[in-house]
Amino acid sequence: MTAHTVTVKSEAKRASSEVQLRSLLFAHHTSRRRRALVAVQVGVMLFVLLGMAALTIDVGTLYNARGDLQRTSDAAALAGASVYATDAMMRIRMGTAGSDTVASVISLASSRVGQFAGLNPTFGTTYSNVNPGDILTGWMDLYSASASIQLNPLPRNLNAVQVTVRREAGGEEGANEPVQFFFAPIFGRLVGEASATAVAVFDDRVSTIATSVPGAGILPFTIHENAFASELAAGGDSYSYNESSDTVTRASDGIREIRLYPYPLSGSGYTEGDGNFGVLNIGTGNQGLEAERQQILNGITPYDLELEIGTSDLTFYDDDGNPVTYDITGSPGLEASLKSTVSQIIGHVVGFFLHDNVVLSGSNATYTITQIRYGRVMAIRLTGSPNQRGLFVQPVSYTGGEIRIDPQAPSTGGLVGRLVLSR
Repeated sequence: MTAHTVTVKSEAKRASSEVQLRSLLFAHHTSRRRRALVAVQVGVMLFVLLGMAALTIDVGTLYNARGDLQRTSDAAALAGASVYATDAMMRIRMGTAGSDTVASVISLASSRVGQFAGLNPTFGTTYSNVNPGDILTGWMDLYSASASIQLNPLPRNLNAVQVTVRREAGGEEGANEPVQFFFAPIFGRLVGEASATAVAVFDDRVSTIATSVPGAGILPFTIHENAFASELAAGGDSYSYNESSDTVTRASDGIREIRLYPYPLSGSGYTEGDGNFGVLNIGTGNQGLEAERQQILNGITPYDLELEIGTSDLTFYDDDGNPVTYDITGSPGLEASLKSTVSQIIGHVVGFFLHDNVVLSGSNATYTITQIRYGRVMAIRLTGSPNQRGLFVQPVSYTGGEIRIDPQAPSTGGLVGRLVLSR
């Protein structure tokens, strides 16, 4: 082998080594560039993922807070509207209350709103406040689906409370803090704001009394609906009820009583005949006074009504708003021996019937029942002069689970209804 041949081979080997070295250097640099690119891509994706996490978690947090605010405003509005079923509101409806009573009812509504809002914390808090300016009392037209609350109505027409609960920055002193975000602060957004509004009304469009649902006991007594209206507008005011002590005293309190008995079937503009408004025979047959005593003490049972009229749900207006009546037999009088039984329910809220017609047959009668109203039993006096005798009941605005409302039914004038969320 010549020296030239050796030199050529050496140069070829050196060239090959240089190529391999350059390949290795290129691969190394390429790998570094790839790692750098991956790092950039991971950084970008991490930023995107954090953004998505912030959007998902913090928007979810805001959504949860909004749901809690709605539940709080619902409860607070219903609590506020409950003032429309108080004795103070009954005085306003009767026109016997002064302006201070109206102010006290509105103040009580605000107090109950605040109390129940405080019992319903929202997401991340232990209580909820309501700004006074976010509590509105007024009237809402229940027969309009789009009506909003009307402020400053005639006091007797008050039936609605609107409540807005907020979580926002820069609110009044004592306001709820805004919702704290978890991830959004990375992007400079520390908090979010939310609010919810509810309107509750005392809906008095009663169609049905479902006696299968527990409620106030309904007594087997009835009074002509015209006599009831007359007593409501111009009856006597001889008795007073003290809620704190649950006692009845002989004193005026601004709420006129309804005298259920005795009341002449004839005279005073009524032409039904002789005798007095009396006791209905509802499912008692010939069981006598003992059955009547049990109904006075415990109320008429669903079974009693089933026996008498074939249903325990007293529907007084059908789906089209047409009146429904029931013919029930009874006796136009009240046995004196029942006085001691009635005396045991003094101070109790009870239901009683209204009728618009009665057909007499000797000592028996058939009454055409049109409605049920509620009142607090105040006194029973079966001796003395005629104008002092009677079974006296103080009307109340009644709300119970057995009450069913229907948009087609007429108003009861605030005497019977349900507290419901309207908006």
